[in-house]
Amino acid sequence: MILFASAHWGSRDELVIVFVVSFVLPLYFYFISASLVLFGNRFYHFFLYALLLRVVVLGSPAVWSDDIYRYLFDAKIFLNGFSPYLYTPAEVIKFIHNSPIELETLFLNMNSPHFYSVYPLLIQCFFSLGTLIGSFFGSSFLGVQILLLLIDMINLILIRKLYPLASFNSYWLYFGNPILILEGISQMHPEVLLVTGFLLFLITSFTYQKLISFFLLTQLKLNTFIFVLAFPWNRSFWTKLTVVSCLSLIVWKLTVFSDLGLQGSSGIGLFFHTFRFAGIMEPFLFYLLTPFKIEYLSGSLTLGILCCIYIFSFQKKIISRLNLRDRLLFIYSLFLLFSPVIHPWYWIPWIFFMVGKEKMESLVTIISFLSFLSYGLYVRNDFIYYHWIVSVLVLGYYGKKHINYFRQTT
Repeated sequence: MILFASAHWGSRDELVIVFVVSFVLPLYFYFISASLVLFGNRFYHFFLYALLLRVVVLGSPAVWSDDIYRYLFDAKIFLNGFSPYLYTPAEVIKFIHNSPIELETLFLNMNSPHFYSVYPLLIQCFFSLGTLIGSFFGSSFLGVQILLLLIDMINLILIRKLYPLASFNSYWLYFGNPILILEGISQMHPEVLLVTGFLLFLITSFTYQKLISFFLLTQLKLNTFIFVLAFPWNRSFWTKLTVVSCLSLIVWKLTVFSDLGLQGSSGIGLFFHTFRFAGIMEPFLFYLLTPFKIEYLSGSLTLGILCCIYIFSFQKKIISRLNLRDRLLFIYSLFLLFSPVIHPWYWIPWIFFMVGKEKMESLVTIISFLSFLSYGLYVRNDFIYYHWIVSVLVLGYYGKKHINYFRQTT
């Protein structure tokens, strides 16, 4: 009932509702984790319960994120032969004089009507498929949600295969996580697909299979190229990896970056200069640069620092000393720490990386709380300061308290 109410009747425009969801859902997640002994060793019962949690959010509207309107708008014009990389939604609406009512609705509710699409070809194909499925149900939303549910069911099965000896409490980090259910299934963010890609990457043992998995990951999101650092140095392997990476970049160039000028001025280029949301380290630089009136560079400088840390870690073989799963966790944790933008759904891959580790319920609960609390930034602009202070204090306290445990496990 808690998930159902949050998914169907929640609102990111009411601070009171944001506070209630931020506390109630993480607490529900934490206290249920203490009751998993009731399932005994019956994994199928546990699996069905996790499936039920996802089913109850099907059919929910976009009350927490409006990204789905752009996903579906791109999918619809993509199916009709328009390139979302060469035409903005505003230009498409003007071009189609008698546009369908559903297209008009998507246009009026999206947050980027005058920007070119930044979503890669594989994402466009996925939402196009969801749109076609939705045509049988009379709802594109429901079609995409059903498709994501089916994919996440595969994720649950593959997690069991990857970690056959893990406890139910460890599975629960992903199986019952409210961020994953609310943002991944209900609000239809494609980070669920990233989890599938990482699962295939971890389960496969042959080199060519890992390279294919890496290629698919880089076709889902641009920042997944950072996981090239997870591969230890080997001349023969890195030659193949370079070829795969170049092929992936060529696909990006032919699609998203087919016109670099358009993307730079009214696309992904704006991300590096103007977009900030719930960052952890970026606000430090922002406040330091404000007196010099160059605070708009805080995001680019933060990402530059991140690149330097990656290079240092790779050269000193800090990353290669870890096993593959912990390498992925280390690389992505650094990314989240320094990214100027951390939407709640950005934590979904991180939550997956935590599966297989024991006694992590409290940390994941804290992350869930901070993620949902970030919705307050949609209500008030100055809420970013409160959220940042809470994030630094809470994560700082937890990090100080558990630093020895993390050193032993990662």
